[in-house]
Amino acid sequence: MRINQDPNRFAHPSAVSSLFCVVALLMLSVPQMKAAFSPPIPLTNTATDTSDQQVATSGSNVYIVWRDNELGATVSNPEIYFTRSTNGGVSFEAPQNISQSVGFSGTGNPRIAASGQHVYIAFSDTGGTFLAHSENGGESFLPKTNLTTTFGLQLGSSGWIAAAGENLYMVCRQSTTTSTGTADDIFMARFGGYGTSFLGSQNVSESPAPAHSIDPVVVASGNSVYVAWSDPVPGSSNDIYFRHSIDGGVGFGPVKNISSNSGLSRFPSIAADGMKVWLAWTDKTLGNDDILFARSADAGDSFEPTLNLSNNATGSVDPVVTGRGNNVYVAWADVPPGAESNKLDIYLKSSSDAGFSFDPSLVKNVSETIAVLSRAPRVAATNAMLSVYWGESLPTGIGTGTQRDIFYASMALSIPVPPPSVLSLSPGAGMQTQSVDVDLTGSGFQSGATLALSATGVTVTDVAFVSPTAMKAKMNVSLSATPGGRDLTVTNPDGQSATLSGAFTVMSASALMLIEITRTDVNMGAANGGLLASSSDSSNSNFKSLLSHLENAERALLSQPADLATAINQMDAFYVKIGNMAKGKKPEITPALYTTLYNDYALVMGSLGGTVKPTQ
Repeated sequence: MRINQDPNRFAHPSAVSSLFCVVALLMLSVPQMKAAFSPPIPLTNTATDTSDQQVATSGSNVYIVWRDNELGATVSNPEIYFTRSTNGGVSFEAPQNISQSVGFSGTGNPRIAASGQHVYIAFSDTGGTFLAHSENGGESFLPKTNLTTTFGLQLGSSGWIAAAGENLYMVCRQSTTTSTGTADDIFMARFGGYGTSFLGSQNVSESPAPAHSIDPVVVASGNSVYVAWSDPVPGSSNDIYFRHSIDGGVGFGPVKNISSNSGLSRFPSIAADGMKVWLAWTDKTLGNDDILFARSADAGDSFEPTLNLSNNATGSVDPVVTGRGNNVYVAWADVPPGAESNKLDIYLKSSSDAGFSFDPSLVKNVSETIAVLSRAPRVAATNAMLSVYWGESLPTGIGTGTQRDIFYASMALSIPVPPPSVLSLSPGAGMQTQSVDVDLTGSGFQSGATLALSATGVTVTDVAFVSPTAMKAKMNVSLSATPGGRDLTVTNPDGQSATLSGAFTVMSASALMLIEITRTDVNMGAANGGLLASSSDSSNSNFKSLLSHLENAERALLSQPADLATAINQMDAFYVKIGNMAKGKKPEITPALYTTLYNDYALVMGSLGGTVKPTQ
C-alpha cells in the first residue's frame, strides 16, 4: 500500500478549505441540503486495491477503517488501516496499520464503532477474530485481543459491531442444530468494561431450521440495542427482521418483520438516536432493486409505512443510513442517467423531520463519476460536516483484480446544536470516604460527555452515557474533601456545557466517627457496671435502646442521600434517654458516665448542625 502524503489528501488543503468557505457562504441563503458537496477527494491513493471501508463518528471526530495492501508490498498482502479526522472530516491524519500481520494473512472485513473517546475495530485474521481498542479517540490503540481464543467468538464475513457507554456489541452468523435440522442464526455477543469483559451471547434471530439468517447489523443508543437481519420467509423470499432490547442487550422483545413483502429484501442498514430508529435495505418487489426505508419513533415498538427512496427502473444497491436528531441521511449506489449499467454513482437523500418524509428534490449525486464504478457508500454526520465515503474502481493495479481507492465528498452544515441542560443529580450528597452512584437527568447529552465537580476532594469516575436525557457516574469522596456544596458541569464532545449549581454536597464524616466513639463509651459504661447498676431488667433494654439510637443515626447518615433529619432526631432521643436514666430512682447511669455520654452527644449534634440541648 502506498500512503498518499499529498497535502490535498491528509492535511488541511487550501483548495478544500476555500471550498468549504464558499459552501458556508452559500448556506447563508440556501437551505441545508441544497448547498453543494465538495468535488470528490481521494482519501487513499494507492497502487493496490483498497476496499471494505467503514465509518464511525463521535462528537466532531470521524474514524475510518479499511482493508488494503501492506505498505510497499508488490504482491497482495492485505492489512487493516485506520485514520481519523478531529475536525469533522475536513482533513485526516496519516493512517495507522491496525492489523500488522506477518506475511500473507488474508485480513478482511473490518468493522468499527465509537462511543465517546473509545474506538473499537474488529477484523478477521489468521488465528481468529481480533479487537483493537483505543481509549483516546483513535490517537493510539491498545494491544489487540484475540476474541476467538479468549472468548470463542468469530466475527465472520458479515458481522457487525456497535458501542454505547461502556458496552460493546457484536452480531454474527452462527450455525445451530436442532431436531428440525441445521440453521444459520444471528447471535449477539455483549461486552462490558469497554470491551474487556465478555457478558455472554444469545440467539437473536431464533429462526427455525432450515432457515438461514444473513446480513446482520446492530446499533446501540444508551441502553437500547437494535438488531436487524435478512431471513427467508416460507413460500416467499427474504424479508428484513428486527429485534430491540431496552436493557443493554440482556433481553430482547419479539421479532418483527419490517419489510413483509413478496420481493427479495436484503442488506439492511440501521441507525438510531434515542427512541428514533431508522432502517434502509434493498428490495426487489417491483422487479429491480430499490432502496426502501422504514422508521420508528418509539424505540422499535412500531414502524411507520415503508418509503421507496430510489423508486427508479435501475438497480439501486448498497444502502446505508445514519441520523442525528431530526436529520436523517440515506445513501446508495445507482446508475446515473446516460451511464452504462455497470457504472454506478453514489446518491444521497436527506430528511429534516426524523425520517418522516424525504424531499425528492434533495437527492444528490455526490460522486459524479459516470465513467467508473462507485460502490459501498458510508455516511458520517457531525455537527459541522456531512461527508460521504465510497469505493471507486480505477485502472487495474497489482495482480489481475480491479484496483479501488476510497473517495469522499463533504458539505458544511449549519445545524444549530443546542447545549446540554442539567435538571437533577440523585443522590445529591455523599459523606467523606463514600463512593456514591449517581443518576444525572437533563437534555442534550451526547455520547462521550464528561462530568466534573467544582472544588477538590471528589473525583468523578465510571461516567456512562445512557441517553440524551440521562447519564450515570460515581462520585468518590475523599476524607480530605471539604464539606459543602459542589457545582456539577457536563461537557459534550462538541465543547458545549451546562452547570447545575450546588448539585452535590460533601458531608463531613466526623459525625460517623463521633458516633463510633459514643458507642464505645456506652459499651465501656456497661462493662464498668454503670448501665447495669441497680438494673432490674435482665435484658438491659436501656443499654440496647442507647445502641439502637446510635445505630439508627449512623444508618441515616450512610443512606444515599444522607438523611440528616432522622440522624438528628435519633441523637435527640439518645439525649433524652441518658437524661431519664440519670434521673431515675434507681440510677442505671453514674454521674461520670452521664457527663461522658452527654459530651459525646453534644459533639455529634454539633457536627450534624443540630441544636445542642443543655444538660439535664
